[in-house]
Amino acid sequence: MKIASSHTVLVTGVSGTLGWNLSRRLAGRCRVVGTFCSHKVAPSSVEAIGLDLRNIDRVADAIRSIKPHIIIHLAALTHPDVCEENPQVAFAINRDGTREIALAAETLGAKLVFASTDLVFDGSKGNYCEDDEAHPLSVYGKSKLEAERALLDICPDAFVFRTSLIYGFGSPVSGTFLTALLQRLGKGESMKVFTDQKRSPILVDDLARAIVLALEKDLTGRYHIAGSEVLTRYEFARLVCEAFGLDETLLVPIKMAEFDYVAKRPLDSSLDGTRFRHVSGFTPTPTVSALGRLAENYRNQKWK
Repeated sequence: MKIASSHTVLVTGVSGTLGWNLSRRLAGRCRVVGTFCSHKVAPSSVEAIGLDLRNIDRVADAIRSIKPHIIIHLAALTHPDVCEENPQVAFAINRDGTREIALAAETLGAKLVFASTDLVFDGSKGNYCEDDEAHPLSVYGKSKLEAERALLDICPDAFVFRTSLIYGFGSPVSGTFLTALLQRLGKGESMKVFTDQKRSPILVDDLARAIVLALEKDLTGRYHIAGSEVLTRYEFARLVCEAFGLDETLLVPIKMAEFDYVAKRPLDSSLDGTRFRHVSGFTPTPTVSALGRLAENYRNQKWK
């Protein structure tokens, strides 16, 4: 569907990295309303409202009052260890809150877009395509997979995208692996980085652009949106050091098994984004080019 100036787009999780960038991209084209839970932070051009997805009645009432033409549901409890330690909260937010949003979208006839994750896979093979069987290792992955299924049962014309390691800059309260590297290494502190966990890093600006493309193409069903390169966290961190002029010797290479995580993580959850690129015409920015642009903006403070 074409996004018209008369449309209202609801973006949940507007204070997150993707929500922040996507809402800014859309704000010049239509009315954008963004929801937040703990941090009242949103771009100045976006209307912000507080919304706790555990409050089912409040979720339904808020969406009915906003009357969105498009709902882009990004809000979630995303930290795997926090989800593992608080499974009831994780499922209440990630699955049950998503189901309520889907019911509201179906009632209003709104187009629904949902963000899922590569962590629905167990990492036994890598380069996962949309037809591969999901087998999550963690509560977080399970809650997102169940959310996908619940949402598509209610709204079969919804667009569900799974993505991987998102990098870039966002709101003052959001963070990514990239920003963590900049903060730690920028202060001269060492940082442990996995040499054996493989992901498909994607620039947040690219992901926001891809979502808009998906809307314009009126895509439905599940798609993988990811960078075209498969990198370990250590390989990605070395590229960050090169682009931003950081001391690479501060990186401490370790195996994932050496780190004391609460939730299990897949070793290789890299995604094959060929199908989405074919139907949408989307081309992800090569990692080196993307990091070079981010570094220039960072030095010029253009990312704020």
